[in-house]
Amino acid sequence: MTRAQQAVTTFAIAGGIWLLGLFGILPLSETVQSEVWPALPLVALVSLGAYAFINIGYNLLVFRECPEAYQELMQEIQEAKDDL
Repeated sequence: MTRAQQAVTTFAIAGGIWLLGLFGILPLSETVQSEVWPALPLVALVSLGAYAFINIGYNLLVFRECPEAYQELMQEIQEAKDDL
């Protein structure tokens, strides 16, 4: 199973469970069903955004230096200057 299929399957199952709770098929208390359950997709979206923001920030913080790529880029710049 590819990652895309896994993601679609996971979202379909989670969406189905959420819809079952939203329509009252799952046994939930009245407070949870009317106040908490409808807000869960928003909470999931905000959590995903926070995770992405933290993940990008961390990866920028520990960005690996590539001395070989630096030397190659400097050589290409020098070749371009020589061609001019």
